Amino acid sequence: MIVAVFNQAGGVGKTSLTRDLGFELHERGFKVLLVDGDAQGTLGAFFGEAPHERTASEMFWHEVCSAESNGPPVVHRSKFGPDLGLANRNLNADEISLTQQQDPARFLGVTEDLRRAYDVVLVDCPPKISEITVQILFGADAMLIPVQTEAKSVLSFSEVQIEVGKTQRRRRNMRLEPIRILGVVPTLYNQRLVLHRHHLQEIETKLCTALGYPTLPPIRDYIAVSEAGTHAKPLKSYAPKCPVIQDVAAVADALWGTTRSRFQEVANG
Repeated sequence: MIVAVFNQAGGVGKTSLTRDLGFELHERGFKVLLVDGDAQGTLGAFFGEAPHERTASEMFWHEVCSAESNGPPVVHRSKFGPDLGLANRNLNADEISLTQQQDPARFLGVTEDLRRAYDVVLVDCPPKISEITVQILFGADAMLIPVQTEAKSVLSFSEVQIEVGKTQRRRRNMRLEPIRILGVVPTLYNQRLVLHRHHLQEIETKLCTALGYPTLPPIRDYIAVSEAGTHAKPLKSYAPKCPVIQDVAAVADALWGTTRSRFQEVANG
């Protein structure tokens, strides 16, 4: 299953969620690929891969976007276990090449091989609507939506829903199955703050209930999550006693349970 971790806004915890959920699934025995869709290269940096020091040909998107290439995208085995599809500033040039080709299904074309090779592929979408974003949403099977428990993020959820609607129309026109909404993950949640509790309730009732989206367990706001990124480690490796690890595990349980056989049941619908 290929899952787009999507929110068009930055700073809502997409990359941290991708990192830690992917590592949790790897720890449970799943074969996992994590793909960075952001030219900042943060996901790879979180695993100590220093993507900014690598060449364009070492990037996942170079093969996807190049008009001359028919090869598979490049993946790297991280020292922490999950495989990684890296991105860096070269993604900007690759995206221009992709736009010029006017082919909305380039990423879709590599998904069959990825589905055969991995139990789950988590794709960290860029914090904007771009050609790369469109490609990811077109090629993914499902979507996971992190929403920060702050007023700005909750209010901007309408923009997320607009993109979901566009994606569903594009897929319908191509005779593809609708993208599945696995759920909304409230992020950066501080249960001691009245406003955060209020916005969590908004997410659960006004947003998810109205749209029919599942609300997944919230991810609490702990400084160790940011520190883990600074130290280039998954949170569970950097701070194994941090309560956020329990939150991530709860999201994994809600989505896929604890066994690969259960995951296959859910992935197959």
